[in-house]
Amino acid sequence: MIDHLNAYVLIVADVKKCAEFYRDKLGFQVKELSDTFAYLTFGPKGTAGLGLVSHAGVSAEFADRSKRPATGGLSRSYCAVFLEDADREYEALQAKGVHFVTPPTTRPDGQRFAFFEDPEGNLWEISHFPKK
Repeated sequence: MIDHLNAYVLIVADVKKCAEFYRDKLGFQVKELSDTFAYLTFGPKGTAGLGLVSHAGVSAEFADRSKRPATGGLSRSYCAVFLEDADREYEALQAKGVHFVTPPTTRPDGQRFAFFEDPEGNLWEISHFPKK
């Protein structure tokens, strides 16, 4: 039975460049780093970390029949992070040079959110529900 998640893993072309982004811009801690793999931690000890694996590194682990070509339409996934104040985090990350693709916006249910991307276009959502 699966009862927890160890890591969120993103496939990237340049592991070191992306690891530097997560370390320098977001404050993650680099625990392991090579040309084909990085593991970074954030948040309380024991929570899931972030894995970065190169295209070559992950390709070696999948059988050819498992590789699927991209299909039409939007084919991006994203990580979502709930915060105390997404607007404040937006300002702090933007001051560090993080590229946002969506500025802070309010959904119909009141949730505030913004999307940014890492150097390779992997999306992250920061959001919060304002206190009433």
